[in-house]
Amino acid sequence: MGKTLGLVAVRLKSSRLPKKALRDLAGEAVLVRLMERVRKAATLDEVIICTSTHPQDDAIEELAKHHGYPIFRGDELDVMGRFLEAAKPRNADIIVRITGDNPLTDPAMIDTMVTALKSQGAEYAFTEDLPRGTRAEVISLAALERCYALLEDPASSEYMTLMIKRPDHFKVLCVEAIDKATKRPELRLTIDTPQDYEVVSNLFEAFDGAPETLEEAIAWLDSNPGVRELNAAIEPREIDSSINVRLKGDG
Repeated sequence: MGKTLGLVAVRLKSSRLPKKALRDLAGEAVLVRLMERVRKAATLDEVIICTSTHPQDDAIEELAKHHGYPIFRGDELDVMGRFLEAAKPRNADIIVRITGDNPLTDPAMIDTMVTALKSQGAEYAFTEDLPRGTRAEVISLAALERCYALLEDPASSEYMTLMIKRPDHFKVLCVEAIDKATKRPELRLTIDTPQDYEVVSNLFEAFDGAPETLEEAIAWLDSNPGVRELNAAIEPREIDSSINVRLKGDG
């Protein structure tokens, strides 16, 4: 039986909030807060930071080495290829895709989805229940390899969700959150804009670090609507129509 790896996709290039992975959250960088959180997932054998070989990402490698985190550096644009190169030598058969600007990614839901993917024989598991910025995705390595072979443009593989959430190609599973208190998809807990950072920073400062659970974070936001509304008007970023997310054989 192969390993289940958490792979954190992170770069410092960002148009809306530059170097967000290194920004401070109650005394630690966003990326460190994320690593502290996802390493609590019982189903993950290892969590690896996956960044690019671009010199601008040297600071991510320095941070990883300072904290003793495993790191892999690969192609800047080909995220799917980067994941495969990181996972194969480690004897992985399942990977959990984690985004580097989501320090409140929920480890309990990671465990729920990994278990569901295994028990139901799925190839790709996701959830739509949790707040934006707290969700991960679970993918079998075999499915990721098949998807990669079907890409028309590997440089667009940063948008792998659109390529692998395809029931016509893969066994896709939408997993329901067990705890009703976390079913709050209207909330925004990612860090993609200055307003997002203000919300999450306020939350971490209130707990003098990270809230222990997602339920605690949501309860605090509900008790502090002035903070919660700071980023409520931010629209999810639309994918540019020039980006090719087609698979070979698409009509």
